[in-house]
Amino acid sequence: MNKVLEGVKVAGALARFGSLVFCVLQVGDVVLCVGPSMLPTLNEHGDVVLLDKLSPRFRKLENGEVVIAMSPTNFRQTVCKRIIASEGETVGLKHRYNPSKIELKKVPKGHVWLEGDNKHDSHDSRYYGPVPYAMIQGRVLFRPAPLPS
Repeated sequence: MNKVLEGVKVAGALARFGSLVFCVLQVGDVVLCVGPSMLPTLNEHGDVVLLDKLSPRFRKLENGEVVIAMSPTNFRQTVCKRIIASEGETVGLKHRYNPSKIELKKVPKGHVWLEGDNKHDSHDSRYYGPVPYAMIQGRVLFRPAPLPS
């Protein structure tokens, strides 16, 4: 009888662990966002945010939403940016060498335009161009609390 009870306890623990792994991989996650690109929305020394991984799969994310995406320049890193434009929309950019000139870029199908809130210190779509929608890992739901300084 003790072995049966022990087996049930182990099975229950494995089920809880499996559910947790499933939730982290498929439903949501807690992510640390570090860097100055999302100032003043997020702290440059690191803010913990809750990530919703289901939204990008079941609905089109909207302009203005903050997302975590794979970095287009380093696939081992992620970036935290705001969606500025979606497929089919046009973005106006100041020319790097002639700020009085505006370049128009159209976001291709299946892509989004991502920018940091801190325009002066953000490496984003203005440098690497539109980001494939498939690179978005999730939508930032909220920041539970800033980390202590």
